[in-house]
Amino acid sequence: MKQKLGIFIILAILVGVLFAIKQGAFTIKNEGYAKVKIPDVVDYNFHIKPILSDKCYTCHGPDANKRKAGLRLDLEENAFSELPESPGKHALVAGRPNMSMLYKRIVSEDSEEVMPPSDSQLKLNPHEKELIKKWIKQGAKFEKHWAYIPPVKS
Repeated sequence: MKQKLGIFIILAILVGVLFAIKQGAFTIKNEGYAKVKIPDVVDYNFHIKPILSDKCYTCHGPDANKRKAGLRLDLEENAFSELPESPGKHALVAGRPNMSMLYKRIVSEDSEEVMPPSDSQLKLNPHEKELIKKWIKQGAKFEKHWAYIPPVKS
């Protein structure tokens, strides 16, 4: 009898925990990101390329069949050239994040303009946005793939 009661109590606890999980009791609702220090020098290969690759290259990368707005962010010359759909505007303007459409779109509050778009299920966190802003301020320098950069003694 005690064994059956013990099993019943365990099952009741499990059902309660599963119900609480389903109701969202164990999720962080304020999207609180830990404050991580932005580095003094933002490195393209280490900081920026992974963000662009994960969040932007789906629509603005090497696949011509999936490319949107004629914008290709994986090639430096394309990222700095005039936007085909917005004459006079550029995705990246070295040293000027507020003139760079890439930065303006990732921080936009307008659901029609924000990048990545909400239907993509992708989102940049505040740390990633600050990294991109600082990278643009520092000149938005692209680098070769790390394997093609000769090692330098520190």
